[in-house]
Amino acid sequence: MKTTIKILFSLFLIAGTAGISKAQCNQFAKKTCMPELNPFTHNGQLNIQQMAPGEEAELDLTFYSGMSYRLLICCQDAIGKAQFQVFDNKNKLVFDNKDHNFAKFWEFEVASTQQMKVVVIIPPAPKTSNDLSKTGCAAVLVGFKQ
Repeated sequence: MKTTIKILFSLFLIAGTAGISKAQCNQFAKKTCMPELNPFTHNGQLNIQQMAPGEEAELDLTFYSGMSYRLLICCQDAIGKAQFQVFDNKNKLVFDNKDHNFAKFWEFEVASTQQMKVVVIIPPAPKTSNDLSKTGCAAVLVGFKQ
């Protein structure tokens, strides 16, 4: 019986921690990242992920013709600057912030409505680092102008 209670308590703790992390990432995105979209209007989607050094995440987004966009990748200091790449619907690389001094955002227009893939890459931790367990929030936000 005690073992069952310990297992259930452990599962509850893990689930609770995940919820807290998601809420913290939500607050980070709203308070820290959203103001960086100005003067663009936020599209209403919060794309957030808890990430660690060496991880990458992909996200498919739709962009509409006749609109100007700001794509913002915003990360907590614990994970540092992220690299992000944008691929068109033919999987051709159209932007890599590595070629632009790891800029946090990219402003662009599309000639026709299309879906694009955004890949966010958190650089690996330095080999001299003893703490490989650092995680932090990464947010992908889209702002638009007509």
